[in-house]
Amino acid sequence: MRASLFPLLAACACVPALAQDQQQAAASYKQMCVQAAAMPKPYGEYDLKGNARLDEYCGCFGAAFAAQAINADPKAKPPTPDQAAQRELAMRNRCRQKMGLPAAK
Repeated sequence: MRASLFPLLAACACVPALAQDQQQAAASYKQMCVQAAAMPKPYGEYDLKGNARLDEYCGCFGAAFAAQAINADPKAKPPTPDQAAQRELAMRNRCRQKMGLPAAK
């Protein structure tokens, strides 16, 4: 599995995301996704750097990530780092599949 910063960001972002509307949160996560394309291998979305569908993919991922953050139960036990990484990877791959992009690993 490829290393990612999104699980770490999710832990920090869940509380502020609750105070924002979902559209604003999705835009923020989309921007983080776009910026993640500039990260060095194996982090972020390095394999999509320069891809014409990056913006569209990041819109899909940002919306999914925001929905998860906003709908998180603040009283629930937080996921383990492995669980958070698996959830993120599943979201990324659902969006990648929709866009016809290669799966993230």
